[in-house]
Amino acid sequence: MDELWFTQLESKVFSQIEYMLKGRADAPYPTLNCTTVNQTAMPTELPTLYVRELNPVERGQDLDNARINAVLHTVEIQAWTDKGQSDCKGILVAALVEMKRLRYDIVMMPTVQTQSGIAWGAFRARRLIGADDTF
Repeated sequence: MDELWFTQLESKVFSQIEYMLKGRADAPYPTLNCTTVNQTAMPTELPTLYVRELNPVERGQDLDNARINAVLHTVEIQAWTDKGQSDCKGILVAALVEMKRLRYDIVMMPTVQTQSGIAWGAFRARRLIGADDTF
């Protein structure tokens, strides 16, 4: 078992979402800019999807507590677009469907707002992931 397996969760989730939304031949958003780079302001390239890991928490300790057996993994997914709230909601719902395929629970449903012609929205998903789980 890889002792640092939990450090790779964000990139695994990101890769799955990016592939399903823009990488497949029948991808619904082939021009979507996908990133894990922190967005402190509205991105310059639209539409953009941002996948952010939120403080994983250790779970499933054994008696010797010598390794991390499981983590409660929370991901926030944000989207920006200049094509309106329905397009933003569509991007978020497509990402949500993929998170459900990865067996995540949705703990905050997609919410969308518009400011200065830019629609922005987010949702959160959470899953308990064991050291030997596969995606």
